[in-house]
Amino acid sequence: MLLNIAICEDNSDDMDLLVRAVKKSDIPANLECFSSGDELLLDFIPGKYDLIFFDIYMEGLLGIDTATKIRETDTTVIFVFTTTSREHALESYRLKAPLYIEKPIKDRDIEEALLLAVDKKKSTSYISLLINGKDKEISLESIIYFEVRGHAVYINTLSETFRTGQSMKLNHIEKMLTENFLRCHYSYIVNLKYVKYLDADLKTFIMHNGDIAYISSQLFKKSKEVYENYLFSKLQG
Repeated sequence: MLLNIAICEDNSDDMDLLVRAVKKSDIPANLECFSSGDELLLDFIPGKYDLIFFDIYMEGLLGIDTATKIRETDTTVIFVFTTTSREHALESYRLKAPLYIEKPIKDRDIEEALLLAVDKKKSTSYISLLINGKDKEISLESIIYFEVRGHAVYINTLSETFRTGQSMKLNHIEKMLTENFLRCHYSYIVNLKYVKYLDADLKTFIMHNGDIAYISSQLFKKSKEVYENYLFSKLQG
């Protein structure tokens, strides 16, 4: 399984150590390197990376601050912090970083991070849809919402928007989805994970990316109830 990995590190020697450790692994990876948090943010697109290594102490934007900005739009990418101090361990926990590696890094620490990313990618559910005449697997975690426009279904994801062929109907797609998805309108299915809030007056879901998903009058009561139950379950869990 191929991993998409970014390394954000302003020390060239530490960068080289990380790159060598990743390349030593038997796990194949696409690797991109950035010498500052600002440089990474300019390149970043939600869903682009499976794993990001951050040096916490960098010139300019700290690794923790860079990760915080990324976490605002990407809730699935795995963060791993490398540092000479454990001062920011609590903040790394807040950002759901499973590993906090003290320098000098060791190959076994990097291998552990790569295996975590592989396990997460393997456990991710995908939906296969006909896009541009070919079957394409799209991670369910990356899908914000589905929308019918004209005779096609548009799949709005964290990184891009796909358009199905005319033979694919929203009713067919609905049967392939997990419980996190809600059919709220003839033309819309939303991923509850990416609902920012429900506007009861306008009968709309405002999505994480600012887009609007409409709720039909017939489905409003049910949609409101399902969304509130989802929020309650997240608080409990």
